[in-house]
Amino acid sequence: MAFTHIWHKLYLHRQKIAFCSLFILFLMLGGKAQAQQKVNALNKPGYDERPVHYGFYLAVPLTKYNVHHSQEYVDRIRGGSEEAINSKKSLGFYTGLVLNVRLADYLDARFVPGVGFYGRTLEFTKVPTFEETEDVMLETISNTMIELPVLLKYKSKRRSNYRPYMVAGIKPGIDLGKGNNGEGAGGDIALHVEKFDLALEYGIGIDIFYPYFKFAPELRFSHGLLNQHKTLPNSTYSRSIDKLTHHNVSLILFFE
Repeated sequence: MAFTHIWHKLYLHRQKIAFCSLFILFLMLGGKAQAQQKVNALNKPGYDERPVHYGFYLAVPLTKYNVHHSQEYVDRIRGGSEEAINSKKSLGFYTGLVLNVRLADYLDARFVPGVGFYGRTLEFTKVPTFEETEDVMLETISNTMIELPVLLKYKSKRRSNYRPYMVAGIKPGIDLGKGNNGEGAGGDIALHVEKFDLALEYGIGIDIFYPYFKFAPELRFSHGLLNQHKTLPNSTYSRSIDKLTHHNVSLILFFE
């Protein structure tokens, strides 16, 4: 029974475990490549002493909406309704540029503007509505976001060709898409979200210095601060939700 319980827990958190395992694998591969060089070889000495440097990044986020139910939904549940609204995790992609400004020996400011592509899905089970007849409905909201993160990067002392670090900051975002799940058969929109978003971000990473560039795998967490949901009076799906905020766990690869 104990083994079955542990296996069930691992299955529930399989996506987070896979993300962390992939991040650790990148660190190990970077370390192995560096170990093959001479012990005293110092790649790109003085690189972090530059007042400004540039780069780019590629990122794969595991993303979802955090759902806060409305009072109307709660009242139906108390009345015996078997309906449920759950958020499903999905993968996205974003990329952008890096502007790094040195503030002190161990502190940098980073502006990392980019564009992100997300498709967050909500699963509606047995929601009473005249718009659809299926017991289970999947409603996906696609977002094409212009994102403008501003971060502080606190670095440890450099050890050979490695330097661990932490980052934290805020990320404003503007949705360039429609901000809804598309029209149904009757031309109705079931869900609609705001165009502007703001998130709190923090993460950890490690700078790995190579002869011609600096590579940094980073694991970053993002928590939306603003309610993205816009209530649509004619949609039972929409009226069942009071608040939507996003949550991302991202693996980011920096090249600087």
